Amino acid sequence: MLTWITYGYANLAIGTPFNRMFLIYVTVLAMAGFAMLDGLVRVDPSAVRATFARAPRRVAAWFMIVSGTGIAGLWLSDIVVGLTGGTPANLHLAGLPNPTWVLDLAWIIPVVIAAGVLLLRDRAAGSLLAGVMLVMLLVLSVAMLTTIPFALFTGLSDDPAVAPQLVKFTVVFTLLGTIEAWLLATSAHRAARPAPIAWIRRGWWPDEK
Repeated sequence: MLTWITYGYANLAIGTPFNRMFLIYVTVLAMAGFAMLDGLVRVDPSAVRATFARAPRRVAAWFMIVSGTGIAGLWLSDIVVGLTGGTPANLHLAGLPNPTWVLDLAWIIPVVIAAGVLLLRDRAAGSLLAGVMLVMLLVLSVAMLTTIPFALFTGLSDDPAVAPQLVKFTVVFTLLGTIEAWLLATSAHRAARPAPIAWIRRGWWPDEK
């Protein structure tokens, strides 16, 4: 959830016109970002891998690799047009690059694909990163689907150019969200006990008391 909040408020901080909430966006971004980093550093990856030894890790790995690569290809198909003298689709305010391109291509997609590769190689960090990113991606899918009723209410579905995009949008995020929810629910059901409190180290460094 901290990863999702960091991602969302990074979009707000760099992707909305300046307004009176700007410092709030930056404050939430900083707090959530450092809390996310603290959590990732202090969790013991080996304990997570042992807990989720029976999770559908290969299915999760290929899902993350394929979906991450697909989204990267989608964004790049918009961007490369501008590299040859054209105008990229989905440019942001005042012709600036879309912040979603920046955050996805520089952060989210590399981590998602890396988590899938680490799972296939049975590395301890794979289970940790995959769990974090699957929760973040599920929340993202749900959040994206909640925009559909607003789009319908405002009449965007009546626009012949927008209506097919809304249908595709709904189908894609419903499919992704269903797979993400299944992977997380199955992993939780198969998780070994004891309680996950043993995952957390007291500090960032091994010798810290």
